[in-house]
Amino acid sequence: MSAADLGFVRRPMVRWLDPHQLFDTAIRVVVSGLFGSYADARELQALVPAEVLDRSEGPDLWLDYVADLGDGWNSTYTVARLLAAEKLELGPKGGAGTTTERGRILVMGGDQVYPVPKREEYENRLLGPYRSALPWVSGNNPELLAVPGSHDWYDGLLNFTSVFCRGRWIGGWKTRQQRSYFAVKLPHRWWLWGIDIQFGAYLDEPQLKYFHDVASDLSAGDRIILCVAKEVESGRSKTEVYSDRNLEYIERQVIQPTGAQVLLYLKSGRHHYCRYAEEDGPSHHITSGGGGAFLHPTHQLPEHLELPRSASPGRYRRAATYPAAQVSKRLRKRVWLLPPYNLPLAAVFGGVQILLAFMLGLHLDDRHVDLGLGDLWVAVWRSPTAFLLILLMVLTLGAMVRFAHEATGLTRLLLGLVHSSLQLVTVAVVMVAASALSSAFGLEGLPALGAFLGMVGVLGGVGGTLGMSGYLWATNCLGFHGNEAYAPLHHADLKHFLRLHIDADGGLTVYPVGIDQVGRKWRLVPDAPDDAPWFEPVGPEPEAHLIEEPVRITGGR
Repeated sequence: MSAADLGFVRRPMVRWLDPHQLFDTAIRVVVSGLFGSYADARELQALVPAEVLDRSEGPDLWLDYVADLGDGWNSTYTVARLLAAEKLELGPKGGAGTTTERGRILVMGGDQVYPVPKREEYENRLLGPYRSALPWVSGNNPELLAVPGSHDWYDGLLNFTSVFCRGRWIGGWKTRQQRSYFAVKLPHRWWLWGIDIQFGAYLDEPQLKYFHDVASDLSAGDRIILCVAKEVESGRSKTEVYSDRNLEYIERQVIQPTGAQVLLYLKSGRHHYCRYAEEDGPSHHITSGGGGAFLHPTHQLPEHLELPRSASPGRYRRAATYPAAQVSKRLRKRVWLLPPYNLPLAAVFGGVQILLAFMLGLHLDDRHVDLGLGDLWVAVWRSPTAFLLILLMVLTLGAMVRFAHEATGLTRLLLGLVHSSLQLVTVAVVMVAASALSSAFGLEGLPALGAFLGMVGVLGGVGGTLGMSGYLWATNCLGFHGNEAYAPLHHADLKHFLRLHIDADGGLTVYPVGIDQVGRKWRLVPDAPDDAPWFEPVGPEPEAHLIEEPVRITGGR
C-alpha cells in the first residue's frame, strides 16, 4: 500500500480567515438556513423506522466520546489513534495510571467535519483518519453513533445521513443509527440519548415522538447521559437560547414525568474541556469539543453556570477546564501572528489598499511622492470617486459594528467605531510610509510608481492584518471575540476526548483524556497487520493523560 492507494488526502487545519473559505462557508450557511426552514431533513428521516439500541447486557460497558473532530490531519489522527488503542493507560501528567479499554461504543458529538460537509471533506478530514487509526477489529467490533452539529447541517444533512445512517463501516467501527438522533439502553439502568437540535431553532415532531416512545420504557431511578451539539458562537446567541429551551422541554416534559434523571450532559460546539458540577446534586455539565478543531479559550468561562428556566435548577460551579485559564491567556498573544498565519487575508488587505491608491489618484503625475496626511485628505475630496470613498468608509463602520456581535447597544457601536477607525488610520499610515520608502530609492517615473504600489501592497497586507490583530487582542482582553480571536490561530495541540465506564456496581466514571501535543510527522506503514494503524509517528508516541481526577457519578437525588 502506498500513499496513492489511501483514497484520501491528509489535509492541514482549516484557515478560517482565508477569503475563499469565508465566502464558501457564508454561502452554505445562508443556503442551509433556507433549506432547513423549508425542507427539514429530520422530517424525511421519519420515513425510516428507528430503533432503540439495547446494549444493557453484561456487567459493565466502556464508551468513548469525541466531538468537533474533522479538521487537520495531525490533530484528528492523533485523537483517532488514541481512541483506537485497545488499552490506554491513563493517569495524571507524569503519574501512575489506570488501564482503560477502547469504547464498545464511540459517540461523535457534533461537527464531524470542517469547514463544510462536502463528500471529499468527509473523506479527507474524518473517514480517512479514522480508517487509518483502526482499519479493522477481529471479533467484537465497536459501534459508532453520531450527533450532527451546525457544520454537518450546512448541506441539509445529506452527507451526514449517508455516512452515519446507512450501516456503513468506518474502519473497524460500525455505524448503527437510522436517524440523526438515537437512544441506547445501557447496563444498570443507564441510558444514552443523542439529540439533534439542527441550528437550535426547534425540535421536529418525529424526533419528539421518538423520545416520547423511548421514555415509555423509563422508570424512576433510571439515569441518562444526554448528548447535544451546541452553537459555536462566543456569546449567548438567540439560537443558543432556543436550543437550551429545547433541552429544557425534553427534560421537563419527556424525562421528568417518568422519574428518571439526566445526570450527565455532554455538549460540543466549543473546542475546550469544561466541567460544571452541581453543588447540591449529582449532575454534571461537560463541554467537550477537543477532537481536532482549533482551540477555544477557557479564561473567559464563568465561575458558575446559569441555567435559566432549567428543569434542573441546581447551582453549578466550574470544576475543571482544559487548557487551564493561564495557558489559554498565554495563547492569546499569538493573535499578533495573523499575517503569516493567514497570508490570503493579508493579500486581500494589500490588494484593497492598492485599489484605494488608484481611487485617490495617487498614480497620476507625482502625487505618490512625499505624501503627507494633509495630501491624502485633499486627495479624498479631489478624487472623482470621492462619493464612493465616503460610502466605503460608512460601509466599513457598519461592517465593524456588525462584526462586534457579542456586544450590545452603545458598547457595540463604540467597538465598531474603534475598529473601523483603526483600519482607516492603517490605510493612511501605509500610504505615507510607502511614499517615504519608495522615494528613498531615488527612482523616477514608472519604476517609482511600481515601487510605491508594491510597498502599498506589502505594508497594506501586513498593516491591515495587524490592525485586526490589535482589535481582537484588545477586545478579547475585555471579554469579547473568543471565537474570532482564536479560530485564525488553528492551534493543533491541547486536544482531548472522554472515556466513560459503567462498572459492575452501576456507577459511571468519566475519564477526561488530554493530549498536550499532537503528532507532527507520520510514517506510512505499508506492511502493518490488518488491525494496526496505517501511520506511525516519526519519534515518540503522542502522550495522553488525565485532565483531572476521574469523575464518578452514581445515583440521582
